[in-house]
Amino acid sequence: MQSNILRKNVRLLGLLNLFMDIKLYGAIAIIYFTSVTGSMLLGMSVFSITMISATLFEIPTGIISDRIGRKQTVIIGTIASLIYAVIFAISGNYMFLVIGAIFEGLERALFSGNNEALLYDTLKDSDLESEYKTYLGRTNSMYQVAGVIGALIGGIIAYLTSFTLVMWLSVIPKVINLFIAFALSEPKANTNKIESNPYEHLKETIEGIRDNKTLVKQIFADGISEGVGEASYQFRAKFYEMVWPLWAIGIPSVLSNIGSFFSNWFSGSIIKKYGNKNIIIGGYIYGIISNIIGFFMNNVFSPLILVSNSLLPVGIARNDISNKLYTNKHRASMASIKSLFSNITYALFALVIGFSADNIGIINTLIFAALSKIIVITTYKNIFKTKKHL
Repeated sequence: MQSNILRKNVRLLGLLNLFMDIKLYGAIAIIYFTSVTGSMLLGMSVFSITMISATLFEIPTGIISDRIGRKQTVIIGTIASLIYAVIFAISGNYMFLVIGAIFEGLERALFSGNNEALLYDTLKDSDLESEYKTYLGRTNSMYQVAGVIGALIGGIIAYLTSFTLVMWLSVIPKVINLFIAFALSEPKANTNKIESNPYEHLKETIEGIRDNKTLVKQIFADGISEGVGEASYQFRAKFYEMVWPLWAIGIPSVLSNIGSFFSNWFSGSIIKKYGNKNIIIGGYIYGIISNIIGFFMNNVFSPLILVSNSLLPVGIARNDISNKLYTNKHRASMASIKSLFSNITYALFALVIGFSADNIGIINTLIFAALSKIIVITTYKNIFKTKKHL
């Protein structure tokens, strides 16, 4: 019975990730937001508001997951996802974009930590926690498949028709995900949901993180990495617009997602062979070098160089370390606090990128963002120096 639930949940989580990230507007979002707002700063502020919203909801949703269960949290998340997709589709001004961004932040908060906890608890039911990185890589690879579909089709539809049609077509996957969410099974490892006062649970979670210095360092490093990295990635379309025509802007995202698909799919065997340390440190060093070269070249080949850093499963390696450091009782809540810091970094840096691009240019801004990863490398080197087994 447990193996049947494992297979079902893994399959459904893969589909959930697939339809969650089929955002036909994804590769051209900053172009659309800028066209509506008339400013790169305001355009990037939509991403910032999403992350501020996610930050505000992050802690409560982590507690909700630990309290009411993983499946119910997924269901609420898919409803929030559908709402923001519809609002983006009908948006004609900045205020609609802001409202949509708030609901997207709620979706992010509900899914962050919870969905990974659902997978981990499902594996725990079958005593397969050690295979977490393999299964996470397989389910997360669906994000890349979604990215390929969205970037390839979205850019072409926008070029041939309109942004409006792209936004409305992006609603369909959200409806499908509602049905997928109801089909999930709650893992038995989480049937003993927390009964303590939510505030007491939060206090225990914070104390658990505070007393684990390695986890504190990783939360800091991943916050910088994910916050700065995601904001930069969303802004890259403005750089691609400088070197490629509009209809082709989605192609770099397609290539990046293809690379990430294979690196995630085979992440288990890759990490087992090379280890988390080599994957993470090597991946960040290569990422800095490839980004600087690509932006300095500033020509038609630049996007191809930029997407090449998707070939290493750095994210899976980081996530594997995180779940080794989390406690079972506070898994989703700890993951939410980790996401909270990432969200704050994203929200702040999205505004910095927009302001910087308006004042010192797109290329200089993106080079500055790439160099910030030096902080991440330094922090992770310190982590592996004191915790060699990770």
